[in-house]
Amino acid sequence: MAILKAVNVKVGKNARLKGIINYVLQPKKTEEQLTTGFCCDVPKALEYFKETKENFGKTKGRQYYHFVQSFPPNENITAQQAHDAAVKFAEKCKKFWGFEMIIVTHKDRDHLHTHFVMNSVSFVDGHKFHITRKELAAMKELQNQICIELGYSAAPKKGFDMFGKKRTEVTANNAKTFRTLKMAEAKLKDSYLMDCKEAFLKSIKMAKNKEQFIQLMHAQGFETEWKDNKKHITFTDVKRKEAGESKCKVRIHKLAQYFPELKNFKTKEDLINGIQRNSTTRIEPDNNRPAVTGINSDKSEIGTTSELIDFNKGFEDYSARVDKERDVRAAEEAARLARELAEAEQRRIAEEQGAAQLAIDRDKNRVQQQNKGLSESDRNTVKQTKERKSGGYSR
Repeated sequence: MAILKAVNVKVGKNARLKGIINYVLQPKKTEEQLTTGFCCDVPKALEYFKETKENFGKTKGRQYYHFVQSFPPNENITAQQAHDAAVKFAEKCKKFWGFEMIIVTHKDRDHLHTHFVMNSVSFVDGHKFHITRKELAAMKELQNQICIELGYSAAPKKGFDMFGKKRTEVTANNAKTFRTLKMAEAKLKDSYLMDCKEAFLKSIKMAKNKEQFIQLMHAQGFETEWKDNKKHITFTDVKRKEAGESKCKVRIHKLAQYFPELKNFKTKEDLINGIQRNSTTRIEPDNNRPAVTGINSDKSEIGTTSELIDFNKGFEDYSARVDKERDVRAAEEAARLARELAEAEQRRIAEEQGAAQLAIDRDKNRVQQQNKGLSESDRNTVKQTKERKSGGYSR
């Protein structure tokens, strides 16, 4: 069975892009035949990625996307077969089309795994990569069906690890956060995340509506920021906030990421559905709580069909929307440039008119000064003539 994960990537500079490429290509982790480049040469991947960004003027923000496909240690598969399966998945996945990517299979761990490092900017039209939760779920289903076609076991059900065991432990991408949560779980350390989880579980069992849920959380020391015009719900530990602690807030999707008990409450919609169930049905204990219907059905999870799904059916609509938005932005940019050119032309004409007027005024002043000088000279000449005629005597 293969498990596909999207790795959380921080927004940074090209140095981090260089770092991830150098990491996946370490000789001690892989071999040359276990590396494949899509629309780029593997040794020059960094140059290709940066050149595409510079060509479209999109060098800032997220630099790359990172996915990992892993097989369990007990899977009957070689490193080359794992790499071939990853390459086939990349070829079938329409979401990857138009983006430079390197595919590298590592064999330095007990389990074979393949890294997909992809440029965040398309070399075709310059649009930035974006993926939704539904698209990621469809991507996972696609790679699952490809593995089944190749004769490998199906991916585990949601909430289970690659060994078929139910996930019960806390999880976190950050090692420090993971250690803190583990210590809090063992009652060795306080954690506002653990406190928030406990408050959330109590509130979601009792709340019949949004207002009641917020009141229940507040009674347990947590403010709830839940606004219709905002995508995320945020919980704030009141005491820690008043004490001036910076780490006192957490969004609902992060809380669900940390604690498997909250896996069915990743979004605002999930929470609304949970509250609505409370208002219409009897609340059951945790172990009997009906699971929220997800994108993976039992049929797809156990791999009863080997037919490849049409991944991302809305991709054409998405591309058309992106193109339309790009055209609108281009038209707005052209209009802005036209306005700036017209304003610059008006300023130039005004400056030329001002300079011409100054030149005219200077000429007028010069002529006036010349006329004044001539008048004074004429008067002196007349006076001198009279004096000569009178012999220097005046009557």
